[in-house]
Amino acid sequence: MFTPDAVDIRILRALIADPRLTVSELAERAGVVRNTAQARLERLHREGVLGPNDRGVDIRELGFNVSAVVAINLRHAEIEEACAALEQNPAVLLVEEVAGSTGDLLVRVACRSTDDLQAVVHSLLLTPGVVSTTTQVVLKTRVPFRVMPLLGDLLPKD
Repeated sequence: MFTPDAVDIRILRALIADPRLTVSELAERAGVVRNTAQARLERLHREGVLGPNDRGVDIRELGFNVSAVVAINLRHAEIEEACAALEQNPAVLLVEEVAGSTGDLLVRVACRSTDDLQAVVHSLLLTPGVVSTTTQVVLKTRVPFRVMPLLGDLLPKD
């Protein structure tokens, strides 16, 4: 597990606030020299803290106005095949394995219309290992995905 220090947290906060910062701008905002910022960025990537992330794209602006959470019940022996197939489905944004009564996987999907959503749900039902699905249409995202509050908890308390 990677344990960030105060400089790492300042770098992460700056990147969350503005993901398009140059290394020089990032260094200035984090209060370090450019070489330090570059080395820290490389380490954050190497440690897996920073990776490929598409969360900055507003898919609604691209016409994907319908979002849903689909709970999937699986044949557990086929979970790896199911996840591999779900990863290939372009409508699938996120797949999380869960425990509880809602299903085995929770899948967030994005669609252009309710007709598109119906086709996506039908494609999910054809996924290897899927036994059944339950779909909940997202009306509005009230708290978007965020990590900034967690970063504050990593700083030592004065």
